[in-house]
Amino acid sequence: MHTLSKHPLRTPRRSNLALTLAVTLAVKCLALYGLWYACFSHPQTKHMLLPAGQVERHLFAIPAARDPLPTK
Repeated sequence: MHTLSKHPLRTPRRSNLALTLAVTLAVKCLALYGLWYACFSHPQTKHMLLPAGQVERHLFAIPAARDPLPTK
């Protein structure tokens, strides 16, 4: 008959690892939520609205060609 007393450290070590991973994951999720809330959840001012067309033109515009550097 197989008993648990033969390997007393096997079960607590696995549950300790699972607990450690769960706590670490929870802390990381809370930290990420805190950073998002502090930095991105509220605009700096109430009137910070830009027209969507203007933003699209700015983001998708092809940059103007620069003059090549003069060679010596």
